[in-house]
Amino acid sequence: MKTKEQGFTLIEIMVVITIAAIMFGAVVLAFPDSGNDRLKEQGRRFTALISLAQDEAILQSQDLAVTMNDSGYSFYRRFGEVWEVYSDKPFIARVLDGGIQAEVTLEGLSVSLLSSQKAKPQVIIYSNGEMTPFAYYLTNQEKSKYNIEFDAVGNLKQEFIINEK
Repeated sequence: MKTKEQGFTLIEIMVVITIAAIMFGAVVLAFPDSGNDRLKEQGRRFTALISLAQDEAILQSQDLAVTMNDSGYSFYRRFGEVWEVYSDKPFIARVLDGGIQAEVTLEGLSVSLLSSQKAKPQVIIYSNGEMTPFAYYLTNQEKSKYNIEFDAVGNLKQEFIINEK
């Protein structure tokens, strides 16, 4: 007489583990990024684009510029005496994520960032790699800060400060 074996087969256990992993992955993806993650992402993207623009200015022997406003920033390139919007990737105009506010200081002086003002270059990146010294401060709704500073030769200083509530 055969006794009935109890338990699960290896296949059944693997199927259950696979289904659980898929469900866990869906739950993790459903959670929105924290405000601090978005703030860091915006800060890192900005610093990478400024460094890339500096390299591009040197390689193309062409002056580039950046205009920042309360909703984002745009890149420009100089043709003669005229600044034209740089619309090629990766230098397309960028919009800051909702809830992120920006402040700019140029050579220690605060700059107004109203979108309604006519855009003109605030930071010029010269074809020799030098640039207008500036600081770009990003703040999110949780009051965490991402501080970015570039000196005249493009040296970067950045700092992320988490607001401990």
